[in-house]
Amino acid sequence: MPAVASPPTNLGARLVAIAAADVNKLESTRNRAPWIQKYWPATDYPGGYANREPYCAAAVTYWVQQWLKDAAVLANLGMTPAAAEKWRCKSAGAFRWLEWARSKGVRTFSDSPGLKLQSGDIMVFDMSHIGIVESATVGSSIYTIEANTGATGGRDGNGCFRKIRPRSLARGFIRLVR
Repeated sequence: MPAVASPPTNLGARLVAIAAADVNKLESTRNRAPWIQKYWPATDYPGGYANREPYCAAAVTYWVQQWLKDAAVLANLGMTPAAAEKWRCKSAGAFRWLEWARSKGVRTFSDSPGLKLQSGDIMVFDMSHIGIVESATVGSSIYTIEANTGATGGRDGNGCFRKIRPRSLARGFIRLVR
């Protein structure tokens, strides 16, 4: 993978490491497996698992919730654990992540090839899908970790995988670290 600039004290890499723990896990049946079930309580839609809903945004919500337990992350954001829990996005909808970020004054940016992405940035796709940027270069290829995707790279797959995505698929990006 290409070299990537890291956020302060490598906080983005810590988010990537949390997401990476689920890489190559597969569904037992459509949108079901014990590792998927853990995502839903982190969202504002805990019934999503019972309803077999797509879980890409639920996964990102869970990964960010776990990341926000890190003292260095909290220090970077200037938050207490209680404030971070209140502040974080809880949406199980991919597009709502961009709305949340804008409403909270969190940095968002477009798919412009000139913008340097960082490990731990969140990629919201045009196809109502979301994942974590593992690494990227200035240009068109982005290495991601995504849940509810598959070998063909769609938004409704059979597990959690590392993917190489063209930047042109992005609706936008979110950078949580300061």
